[in-house]
Amino acid sequence: MQINNLLIHLHNSVDSFSLKVRHVDLIRTALPDTRISIADGNHDFLEKLPEADCVMTWVFKPEWYEGATKLQTLFTPAAGHDWVAADPAGRVNTCYGSFHGRIMRESLLAMILHFNRQTGKSLEDQKNRIWGRLGYNGNVALFSQQVLIVGFGALGQSMAELLKAFGAKVTAVKRETAGDANYPNVDSIISFAGLEAELPSADHVVFVLPGGSGTDGIFTARHFSAMKPGAHLYNLGRGNCYREEDLLSALKDGHLAGAGLDVFAEEPLNPASPLWEQPNVVITPHSSAISVEYIDLFIEEWLEKIQKM
Repeated sequence: MQINNLLIHLHNSVDSFSLKVRHVDLIRTALPDTRISIADGNHDFLEKLPEADCVMTWVFKPEWYEGATKLQTLFTPAAGHDWVAADPAGRVNTCYGSFHGRIMRESLLAMILHFNRQTGKSLEDQKNRIWGRLGYNGNVALFSQQVLIVGFGALGQSMAELLKAFGAKVTAVKRETAGDANYPNVDSIISFAGLEAELPSADHVVFVLPGGSGTDGIFTARHFSAMKPGAHLYNLGRGNCYREEDLLSALKDGHLAGAGLDVFAEEPLNPASPLWEQPNVVITPHSSAISVEYIDLFIEEWLEKIQKM
């Protein structure tokens, strides 16, 4: 792909999600003949947009495409479509990031091991100076457990690779399974229609689903009831796929042993939410992808993409 005018607008309140000098230097080395402009805020971005044939940005509104007369391709580090809309006219090719799994799978693994190895108990015992060695007799190893991943795009596939390295049995859940290729890190693939029947066998149920009307409330109270007693649930996708009331009910009645939650129906999570008070819940503030390598991975993926386009 030939890029003449590259416009970059990668400012973010999360420092790890913001462009650094090292990233610009890397791009200049890879594309010495490309004119590179760094936008200083939205106003500057919109002023420079008419001359750009390629854009990197966190935010792009549908109405902005009309003024981007030379724009051919738009790249965003985001995996979801929350902040960057596809071109309504279909003229501009919009590309979303797919590198996030390498970071997020470590966040998932940390949550799983927190429960499997009773890290909460260890910290509490340490605080109270208790040598509670016999309390770990119930620990279970990941290599003897089944992990069910609901949503098997790039994120789910990357997570499966890491979990399989630990010896876990991995089951993938997809909307449609017809014509699927074989995945090397998966023991079985089922459709969402078969999810309820598979839940009694799963020790860990992981959600990495996108937001939107297509996933609103698709995991119901009936699904929670079908889960294996003592199982754990994790959500690192979007917070709309189940009702938090149903999750709380499953946690409080003891059917669900715990949950690792990075995303919520409303964010930030309300300080009054009962989820904060649950001793068997790990809450992270939509931070499962935050890492100093974030933009490095995005630039690496971007350079590979443009070489193939």
